[in-house]
Parts: sequence; C-alpha cells; structure tokens
Amino acid sequence: MPYKPKHCCQCGEKIDRLDWKPWTSRRFCELCETEFGIYEWLSRGLFGVGLLLGLFGIGSYLQRDDKPLNVAPKQTVSGVPSMRSNVVEQTNASQVSTNNAVQTLAQSSKSAAQLKSQVGTKASDFKTKQIESSTTERSEELYFCGAETKKGTMCSHRVKGGGRCWQHVGQAAMLPQQKLKL
Repeated sequence: MPYKPKHCCQCGEKIDRLDWKPWTSRRFCELCETEFGIYEWLSRGLFGVGLLLGLFGIGSYLQRDDKPLNVAPKQTVSGVPSMRSNVVEQTNASQVSTNNAVQTLAQSSKSAAQLKSQVGTKASDFKTKQIESSTTERSEELYFCGAETKKGTMCSHRVKGGGRCWQHVGQAAMLPQQKLKL
C-alpha cells in the first residue's frame, strides 16, 4: 500500500483524495502539483531509466557465451637458420643508425648548452640588479597602525613612519611604538 500523505509538503494544506491512483502525487496537493509536479516526475523518470539500463546490463551479461580465447602459439626464430642471420643483420644495422643519431643529438645538445649558459649569465645579472634596487628603495620603516578597533583588538594595517592608518587618524595606539615596529 503506497504512502498517502495527510498534508502537502509545500504549502501544508490538508490533502483529501478519495481516489489514489499510481500517477497521483504523493507529496503535493492538487494546486502545488501543477507547479512542482515536474520534480516528482523527474525522479520517477530517472529511476525508471536506471532500472531499464540495469536490466539490460544484467541480461547482456547472462546472454554472453563463454568462448575460450584463441591464443596462437609463438613461432621461434631459432628453428630457421636463415631467418636468424637476417634478424642479426637487421639489429646490427639499427644499432649503427641509433649510434649515429645519438652522436648528432649529443653535438646539438652541447651547442644548445653553450647558448643557454651565455644567455643565462646575462639574465642572472639582470635579476641580481633588480633585487638590489628593490632593497634600497625601502628606506622608511614600517609599523602596525596599533589603534583600537571596534572589536577591541589592535589594527594590523601597515603604515610608514609610525603614524595611523586612514581609518584611525587621530587615535592613540594600544601598544608602545617599539612593539608596533615590523
């Protein structure tokens, strides 16, 4: 026996239905069902699609034949002397071509490393000059504002020269000047 609610879950109105059919809403009254019925049908539809896919998957699994896999035996090269000599010649030729390729790669990487070292020294000099110039720009000392906030804590805005931030101009600091220094 399906659930028969006494009140609508959206508006709380009492539900009095004489005829409960499988397609009647189990959550909403007749008025709310027109607005929110799509949500109820959406969940029912997704459940139905999932059920069908599950049944199809189980049916496909059960219909599968258990055929043994055809594994062909490997052919050995040692049984045929003429093929063995061909394989040895091919491997020797591929090793020679690989060695030549490695030598050309080594030469090109050596020239690339020389270029990188030349460019790298210029770039590193530039970086050190930037760092040195940025440290000399900071001549003024930084302090915390230190004024009392609405919460009763110390303001943590950073200011130059030991003054107050724009919010606390004219207010006294909570701590002495030495403790506010960064």
